[in-house]
Amino acid sequence: MSWIRIFIIALSCLLWACNKTGKTLPVSTPYFDSVLAKAERIHDSGYKTRAINYVTNVHAHATNLSVADEMNYYTYCGEIFKKDFKEYDRYILCADSIVMILEKTHQLTNLHYRYVQAYNMRADGLFDKGLYNDAYDNYYIAKKLAKEDGDQCSLSAYSYSLGMVLYKQQRYLEAAGHFIASYNEAAACTDNFLYFYHKQEVLDNTGLCYNKALKYDSAMLYYKKAIAYIDSNYMRFENKSENPYISAKAVVFGNMADVYLALNSYDTARALLEKSISINLQKGYTNDDAILDQVKLANLYFSTNKTADAKNVLDKINAETDSIPNEQVTLSWNKLMWHYYDLEKDPVKAYKYLQAYVSMNDTLQNRNKSMMFTDVDSRIRSMEKQYQINQLNENNSHEKIYLAIACLIAVMAIIIVFLVMKNVGRSRDNVKKLRALNNSVYEQKEKLQIALAELEAKDNDKSRILRSVAHDVMNPIAAIMALTDILIGESADYTPSQKEMFGFIKEACSNSLSLSKDILEAAATTETQPIAKEWVDINKLATGSVELFNVRAAQKKQRIIVISGDEDIEAYVNREKIWRVINNLLGNAIKFSYENADIELCLQSDAENVTISVKDSGIGIAEKNKPFVFDMFTEAKLPGTSGEAPHGLGLSISTQIARAHGGAIWFESEEGKGTTFYFTFPIHAN
Repeated sequence: MSWIRIFIIALSCLLWACNKTGKTLPVSTPYFDSVLAKAERIHDSGYKTRAINYVTNVHAHATNLSVADEMNYYTYCGEIFKKDFKEYDRYILCADSIVMILEKTHQLTNLHYRYVQAYNMRADGLFDKGLYNDAYDNYYIAKKLAKEDGDQCSLSAYSYSLGMVLYKQQRYLEAAGHFIASYNEAAACTDNFLYFYHKQEVLDNTGLCYNKALKYDSAMLYYKKAIAYIDSNYMRFENKSENPYISAKAVVFGNMADVYLALNSYDTARALLEKSISINLQKGYTNDDAILDQVKLANLYFSTNKTADAKNVLDKINAETDSIPNEQVTLSWNKLMWHYYDLEKDPVKAYKYLQAYVSMNDTLQNRNKSMMFTDVDSRIRSMEKQYQINQLNENNSHEKIYLAIACLIAVMAIIIVFLVMKNVGRSRDNVKKLRALNNSVYEQKEKLQIALAELEAKDNDKSRILRSVAHDVMNPIAAIMALTDILIGESADYTPSQKEMFGFIKEACSNSLSLSKDILEAAATTETQPIAKEWVDINKLATGSVELFNVRAAQKKQRIIVISGDEDIEAYVNREKIWRVINNLLGNAIKFSYENADIELCLQSDAENVTISVKDSGIGIAEKNKPFVFDMFTEAKLPGTSGEAPHGLGLSISTQIARAHGGAIWFESEEGKGTTFYFTFPIHAN
């Protein structure tokens, strides 16, 4: 049975397992099931393009297909596009089609897992394309949907996807934690074939993580758990051949061999590898895993000085890679061929394979470099914090509405009291009504005070959240940065690649600390306490800021020009905060200007106000981003012209400072031609 057929059948089982509403799920039709079955037979015969063309043509001309047929069709095509053709855009399009079908048929309630599946598919496709931040956004949506529904079965799929991402980033212990979480969460699913197949795979993946982390005892423990789990469920599910059970065990055998190789138990490792290869090299089994095990076997033969046996395995790998393409296998094959001809004292051929290995290795490392330095956990935690802040803002909006209603009711109550008092002498009943209305006014006043207190508490909560995020992040990052400095100090023993990696780590930590400080500053500026002010020489303050930034500007061969309309400009302000705004505007101008550019800082004043402008001829601001430039957590932020990392908080902080001084900040910009920011404030602001 092909992996695609296993995936479709297993997905159908899991959808049934995740249905907790008691509603009838859409079912597929026997006709389209037979179409997918025929396409799989064509695919298994080696005609992948013919298989996808066949099922696409049938779908285009079919009528009366059910919702389940449509979703199975896009799921089937998506997996083919991703795993066989590496066409990630079409894979993402299939995920989008599933979401459109669900929204069109209003199936969110009883097909919640399909939404989680679709967003996980989108995230996987975006990750494979290298769009890591967009991928993490979709992983977060999948997680949020699963948590909102309280569906542990759906959450298991999210944990699995996140584990795979962390494994690819070589964060093996963290990946193991997510795989274990996925295993435990899968207990909420109904006992079916996918429940079995998913859990044995997660156990095997956990063992892989511990093996990569050099924790061989833990790795072997989970490999044995996987074997025991497969044996205890062997042939337990109806209409399933023995192929998936045997193939799954063979995969685990090949992974167990890694542990024995690391422990120099070569005979045991060879026996396991040969057993795994003989099973999974068969048609309809896990061929990708078999060819990877052949690479391990060739390595083993070299380690035991069996050069001829190693060459025999390498020749088999070369013959198989045409039908089973795999970049990692090709990379390892070139390295091993170089090693073989080096042993054979043939420098010409050895150099040929060494050159191919180095070229391909550099390509793969450059492709994966940005992936290695993205932090999915931090990205998702940041999105969760932003979600909490948005919820607080939404609650504040509701409370303002409640406050307006309370004020309206209070006004109406006062009017009623006035009318009752005007006619108090008419009857005793009117007196009773007056007393009742007085009580009502009192209650409304109390409610108004409570509403005002809650509103103030919500505002304070936002500041506490910002401070908490910054403080929780700064300490571990500072520790990492200190350790990196120690490692750099001992860099004499490291390779250039390792030194470069330490530099990347230190730069990332520095950027993160800077961002954390900005967040703390943002939290301070959102608070409403009065700020200390004094008379400040604005010309001198601006000149000091320019001297500070001249070094940074010189690095990009830029020049800062100061233009002042008055020799003496004094204002009653907070020195540090006005200095902060000038620094933010100059820093942005340098960041988004090209090399050899001029930046103008202009100071002007009149009888009442001071105006500071900073003009650059850089990249400008796109029209679609202009409304969001001053947002605290804007998505409009862009890297600088030399790749400088953006934080997106500086202009938000500057806006808060301007308002605190009774002033304003705005800009004029044209994309590709530059930007001018204006900052104005009163000379004497009480």
